[in-house]
Amino acid sequence: MTLQNSTRTPLALLITSLLLSACASHPPILPEPLVKPRAESRAGQLLEVPGTPRADTTLVTSIQDTPKPPPADTLSTVKPAAPAPASKDIANITVAFDQMPLPNFVQAIYGLILKKTYSMDPQVASRKDLVTLRASTLQTPAQIENAARLLLKTYGVAVTDLGTGNYRIAPDNTQTGYAPEILRGRALPEVPLALRPIYQLVELQAVRSSEVSGWLTKIFGSKVSIIDDAPHNTLILSGQSDDVTAVLAAIHVLDQPLMKGRQSQRINPVFWSADELAKKLVDVLTAEGYSATTTAGSAGQFPINLIPIPGINALIVFAADPAVMRHITDWARDFDKPNPSRGSGGGYFTYQARYTNADNLAKTMQDVLGETQAAPVQTYAPGTVVVGAPKAPAKSGRVIVNAATNTLIFQGSDQNHTQLLNLLQELDKPAKSALIEVTVAEVTLDDTTQLGVEWAFGSIGSNYVGGTRAGVPLGNGGLATAGIGIGTGGLTIGRINSVGDLRALINLLATSSKANVISSPRILARNGETATIQVGSEIPTINQQQTNAATGGVGVLQSVQYRKTGVILTVKPIIYSGDRIDLDVTQEVSDSTRVGVAGSPIIDTRKVDTHLSLKDGTAVLLGGLMSQNNSRSETGVPFLKDIPVAGQLFRTNSDNGRKTEMLVLITPYIVADDHDAQEITDAFRNRLGEWAKPKPSPSAASPTAPSPATPSSKSSAPTL
Repeated sequence: MTLQNSTRTPLALLITSLLLSACASHPPILPEPLVKPRAESRAGQLLEVPGTPRADTTLVTSIQDTPKPPPADTLSTVKPAAPAPASKDIANITVAFDQMPLPNFVQAIYGLILKKTYSMDPQVASRKDLVTLRASTLQTPAQIENAARLLLKTYGVAVTDLGTGNYRIAPDNTQTGYAPEILRGRALPEVPLALRPIYQLVELQAVRSSEVSGWLTKIFGSKVSIIDDAPHNTLILSGQSDDVTAVLAAIHVLDQPLMKGRQSQRINPVFWSADELAKKLVDVLTAEGYSATTTAGSAGQFPINLIPIPGINALIVFAADPAVMRHITDWARDFDKPNPSRGSGGGYFTYQARYTNADNLAKTMQDVLGETQAAPVQTYAPGTVVVGAPKAPAKSGRVIVNAATNTLIFQGSDQNHTQLLNLLQELDKPAKSALIEVTVAEVTLDDTTQLGVEWAFGSIGSNYVGGTRAGVPLGNGGLATAGIGIGTGGLTIGRINSVGDLRALINLLATSSKANVISSPRILARNGETATIQVGSEIPTINQQQTNAATGGVGVLQSVQYRKTGVILTVKPIIYSGDRIDLDVTQEVSDSTRVGVAGSPIIDTRKVDTHLSLKDGTAVLLGGLMSQNNSRSETGVPFLKDIPVAGQLFRTNSDNGRKTEMLVLITPYIVADDHDAQEITDAFRNRLGEWAKPKPSPSAASPTAPSPATPSSKSSAPTL
């Protein structure tokens, strides 16, 4: 039903009031939409959801990269050569010592030439050995110090730098009286240690301590004492600083994982079990001359290891060379094909649903397999149900659902399994969702808008359809596309492509205190699911009373029922591939006004139930739900206004009426994937302010380099 304009005076008053209110600067009453309408060019296009197989996906064996151990350590126990002298060390020293007593030689080198502070052990000071040292060319101080250290070592004298510029000259095998230094770890501190024996506790990470201790004993002999603590898989080293440092460097090389530096991949076969495929690959590789095994315990004896994992039907392959790894994966792809030898007797295959309920997929597969009249679903084990009659499987196969893991178990031939697997991958895709923005506003109608907001919009001379201002009168192809008479008012359903103009008009009415936005909720509903928004209260109403027939009085037994009132909105979106949304909309506005029969309140209700088909981002306006409340008031002079007849001279009676109209603006948006959902979340957080924005994690703000001892990981590719 369309309301017609009956006078020109209200039109002029309305236009004047709207223009005057528009001149003032007011903040917008209606919030901006979180999602911008999608472009028209997107219509009819299919969305590609990341991580889901596309329509042209072919069934192939899945080859995934597995986490790789860190590269093999190339640390050598051989100490690097001494660094070249700095440019400031000038070779200007001539050395020529011939048959000089050893104590005098120490004094000349460290006291006179190098000008170092040193202390000499009494045993060294009493030595009578004669020392000869000559250099044919000029030497730097560093070269002189290195030559003197090596020469004194041949005489059984050790020169130790104490770290503070002081040197200690003592016999090489002398205990200096210091307490032993006990350390723990795989490295010595950078500060030079004093002349005290070192006890180092080393915890091995990858190899047994008994193996490493045997290797170290053969390499270093008796220079370092090595104690094997097998229960704790640790080694205790004791000796001088330089010797312990050399042993630690050797341990760093020896304590490495057996598979360190090898290539690894995960193979997910489709038509073969992991055990069968591993055995077949070992047979072929052995025939080609490769050494391969499927036994994990003997992995160190073979360069190629194939470890089947039956629980997930996966095969882990280790190889030292990338070319060999590619050769193995090529064989795996060639082998993993339907096996004709199984015939129609059938085997068992599994498919784990990723985005859909396995029960729904099973019902679809049941129809595809031709079981038109299946028995009810029966439970055979906890978490396992059978779809279809279990007595006699269909000729093309049978589908069983494991609800605990959301997995389908198919019994049938390889050929049927291949066909069903392609179909399952097409059906098992993420369901789309719809973000529904709803704005419920109440407009107060006065003399200028007594015919409703529908008339007001049309009177402005602009029809907001497709974002154009055509100037077509309302009811002739303009804003209103359908009208249903309800009570004294009427219902208008309009489709508006330019939501911004309509929001601007409602904001204009709100700034002049003619509109009140009751609520503006946003709800995300899954495709095909029902979402409900309710803002209101539950009012008790008496629907049954027990009376006493003898006395006619009212008994004590009453039946009370609670009635939901307020703004109640129920929507159900159905999303199609052409970016269209079908909406089942039920909108109710109700309130209790006064007490009626038996003390129960009278509830005024305005309700509409409709079905709409919209394009993504298109708004729908539901208007014309009007209500009117009348009241009568009396004012006057006390006592005098109550005098019969003459009291009318001292009182004034006034009749007041308030007429309102409810407007509901609904805008649906398609949320195709997680990226769209994240954009909506970010937009909502930005609107709330800084406090709602997520704080960056400390790891993201200051990333740290991975430890060299931790194997590097690589994300696995998705299984096709």
